[in-house]
This record gives sequence, C-alpha cells and structure tokens, in this order.
Amino acid sequence: MPKYTDGQTTFIYEGGSSNLTIKNCLPFLEAHTSGYVMTLPCDIQVRRLDNGTPRLTWGPTIPDPVRARPTVESYIPQMNGYDPLTFSWMPQWSVITPQGYSCQFIHPLNRIDLPFYTFGGVIDTDKWGEAGNHPFVLKQGFKGIIPKGTPIVQVIPFKRDDWKSTVTDDLGGRYMKKIRERDSVLKGWYRKNAWSNKSYR
Repeated sequence: MPKYTDGQTTFIYEGGSSNLTIKNCLPFLEAHTSGYVMTLPCDIQVRRLDNGTPRLTWGPTIPDPVRARPTVESYIPQMNGYDPLTFSWMPQWSVITPQGYSCQFIHPLNRIDLPFYTFGGVIDTDKWGEAGNHPFVLKQGFKGIIPKGTPIVQVIPFKRDDWKSTVTDDLGGRYMKKIRERDSVLKGWYRKNAWSNKSYR
C-alpha cells in the first residue's frame, strides 16, 4: 500500500484533509502486530463437490491441520457470504501464559481478504495449556489453495483484572483539548504523544 493517495510522493494537507492513506494510521497497523499469529503449517486445497459442499485436503504426512465440526446453524446464526459448514483449525502450538494472564484467540485483525473467518474465543492459558481448536467458516464458493504460512488465528494475551465502568460528564472538555493539541501539527501527533511501543517476542 502506498503512503499517499493518487500516486503522490509527498505529504499534502488541504481543505481539512490530507493525502495520507491508512498505511499511516498507527492504530490500524498496530492491530496487525498485536500479540502473536498462528499460521498454516501446510498448503490446504479447497475443492467443491457437486452439491457445493467444500472438501479440504492436504499432504498425507501432515498432522490434521483442520477437522470438520457440526453445522454452524446449530450454535450461532449463519454468517452472510460464508458456508454453513464449520471447520476447526487444529493448531500445531500450545499457549501457556504466566499466572493471571489469559489469551484472546481471534480472526487475524483487519484481514478481510482471507477466504475464511475464524471465530473468536478467550482461554485462560495460565491454567489450560492445550492448543485448542478454533472454529472457522469458508467464504461461499471459494475454491483454490490456502497457502502454507497464511495467518489463521491471532493470539492476544491480556492480564485478568476486575473492571468497573463509570460515567462522567467532564470528558468533552478534555477531549477537545486533545483535539486542539492534535490539530496543532499536521501529522504524527499520536505517534509522538500518545502511542506506547509494545513488544511481543
């Protein structure tokens, strides 16, 4: 993705907007790098039977990366644009976290281009170290090969805390103050003044 729109090569701000693309949006980019990503250990071929049902196959010596599950209608509403038949990813990795930490297992963030959707779940990985299985559905009509290395599950660890929300009326003024600070520079305020680097190794 280019940094600027319409093939431009320099930053331009005019009429209340700039020519920056979403590649310059740090919150969007950081979603891709939060936590850890499980990837496919092998190519998976998706074919369609005469009735449209998908059939998934992979190399004969590879431990099953996918297993079939009961139909999705039995559990949650069917997703528009996706097959009703549900599969599960069978990860090659287990996740164990320090005491007091859990993990959110979700579809890779902002990856709407992938030919499947992985359902999310939270596991207390300090007490349960199994890799688990992660249900997913295929996009309707998809045929082809999902290549080895494709991201299938994003794993974001978090510390379990008790939270209590409150409602306040004084945030408007604080918000506008931040907006004025942000608008005092044409770009880069969030990175310099609000963003904190995160490290996942």
